[in-house]
Parts: sequence; structure tokens; C-alpha cells
Amino acid sequence: MKKTILLILFIAISTSCFAGSDYGALQKRLSYLNEIDEVAWVHFDKNNVYVGFNPLPHDYKFICQAAAFQGNKALNFGVHVWAVPSDDQSWKQGNTGRYFCTTTARGGKVTKPCR
Repeated sequence: MKKTILLILFIAISTSCFAGSDYGALQKRLSYLNEIDEVAWVHFDKNNVYVGFNPLPHDYKFICQAAAFQGNKALNFGVHVWAVPSDDQSWKQGNTGRYFCTTTARGGKVTKPCR
């Protein structure tokens, strides 16, 4: 019984924190990505950011890690950045197909860097 109540309380708190996130702030903070020549497009889906590269720059891992860090600062919530080929604008997390790397930032630091 106690475990069920704690689980429900945890879900309610985490859902309300996530629901209150300002995704506009994330888009604004990461708008600089559009100024990078090799970035063909940027798509946002809640706290997931998909960056289409063409061509793939040598520093794409750094670009993604910086975007995840900046996104985490904007949302104060975990942010995942995916580097994908620019010819697949419909690619989303969980789809089959290729992506170059993914990185995550939480708690003000990159917790899962691109590899």
C-alpha cells in the first residue's frame, strides 16, 4: 500500500514538473544552431532535440553536447539531442534507421556524451 502511494505521488510530481516546462525557452536557447552552416534543420519534440547535419562536421559531438547542456539550462530538466542525417527529417527516437550520436544533459551537466 505504501509503495503504491509513493509511486503515485512520484508520478504526479514528475508529471507536473515536466508538464510545466517551457519548451519555447528551449527553442529560443538553441536557436543558435540554425546559424551553424552544417545544420540543415532542427526539430523539437518536448525535451528531445533532433539536429539534421549536412555535411557532418568534425565537431558534431561537441555541437550536440553543447546543445544538450544549454537545453538543460533552459528547461531545468533532462534534454536529449540526436544528431541525424539531414535527409531524414521524419526520424524520431525509437525509429529504425541511422543516427550519428545522441547525448543527454541533466542536473546542469552532460550525463551521457556522444560516442
